[in-house]
Amino acid sequence: MLNFNLPLITTILKFLSILLESKMETKFMGMYPGACTVALRRVMDAMSLFYENRSAAHRRKHFKVIQCPRPGLCFVFHGMILMACEHFVIDFLTKQGSEICEECDVLLQIGSRLPQNYITRNSRLKGKWGPEENSSYLTFQLNRGKSFWMQILLTEECFFISVNGYHFAKYIHRLPYRWLEAVDVLGDVSDIVIDTYYVSEYPIRLTHSLPQPIPHLTKLQRDEQNTETEWLVLSSLAKMSSKKFLYHPSLPLPFYGKLLDENVLIEGSALRIEGRVRLMPQRFSIAFQKGQEIWPQPAVSFYFSPCFLRSRNDKIGTAIITRRAYLNGEWVNCTSSRLNTSLRPGGAFVIVIVCRDSYYELFVNNRSLFHFKYQMKPDCVDIVNIRGDIKLWEVVVESNTSYKKPRVRTAMERAIGAWKRSEIPQLQI
Repeated sequence: MLNFNLPLITTILKFLSILLESKMETKFMGMYPGACTVALRRVMDAMSLFYENRSAAHRRKHFKVIQCPRPGLCFVFHGMILMACEHFVIDFLTKQGSEICEECDVLLQIGSRLPQNYITRNSRLKGKWGPEENSSYLTFQLNRGKSFWMQILLTEECFFISVNGYHFAKYIHRLPYRWLEAVDVLGDVSDIVIDTYYVSEYPIRLTHSLPQPIPHLTKLQRDEQNTETEWLVLSSLAKMSSKKFLYHPSLPLPFYGKLLDENVLIEGSALRIEGRVRLMPQRFSIAFQKGQEIWPQPAVSFYFSPCFLRSRNDKIGTAIITRRAYLNGEWVNCTSSRLNTSLRPGGAFVIVIVCRDSYYELFVNNRSLFHFKYQMKPDCVDIVNIRGDIKLWEVVVESNTSYKKPRVRTAMERAIGAWKRSEIPQLQI
């Protein structure tokens, strides 16, 4: 007699029924990668359920989508956050007209939780919610008693979410965006205004989020400060590591710096970035790009991003370093490697990116880390984009830098070095 594993069979049947109910065929999943989360749907956790019930009692705005949902459709939300605000949500619905909306599928719910200082993203299908997303490069931007401004852009692959003029996160489609019929705003907000129109660029910049000019430091100015480049780096590190500097005002992130005509990057010039890694970092990034938009993706001459490791066996300062460029609609020359750097949680850093004749050379605290061959000439770059888990204090362009190219040792010098390393232990004996 066959021995059936009933719990396993029950689980398989439940999974298949979910797929059948939601009509998620293989072709559909290929078109919408986020749709695979249909197998992970669950009942809301206690905190989310509390906020859901609280917000449902305060429906502030219901908006029926008249335009055809297609890539480029942009929603702009503006309103006032109440002084007693705990939570508010924006729901993109597939079916409009229900007060409670228990049967509505939700393409995207953006939930702003002010006590916890984060913004959640999720979808609901057949009354069940998928895995919640709540991470972002951008720090929390919403404050009680102040107005807020959100832009949500619909694209073929995802929703782009901007808060107060800064790109906040993207949300990969889990359901077909063509199902969109209505938008609800619920919770502790007032004076809600919703606008829709089609755009060719994202995000819409507000006055405070426009790129700021990057100052230019000439060799003469550096000499007046007392200065060889190596000593300038050591002096900056000592200054940033002092206790007095802990509360020094920092530049807002994400940082968009504009390279003016007189400080464009050419051979011999360099970009110097001074800051501090946060205590519990995940990653940060530096991009040399042509254009300030997030969508469509601009051309990127150089992209550098350290991802900090969490393994117990990894040394402090070890990171996975990614570098690449974006040209003609695709990422090229992509390289990721595990490198031991002086970038440490809570530690100050000076990153210098020098333009050589055919490549970028990146220094971290006076140590040359790697070279990156040009995929696009640096003089085409007009925007420096810096974001992630750091505090940023200074970004300047230096001309006629004295960062020396590392001298390549001859075969004889390498042989002598190897001989000395082998001889030293014998001498010590």
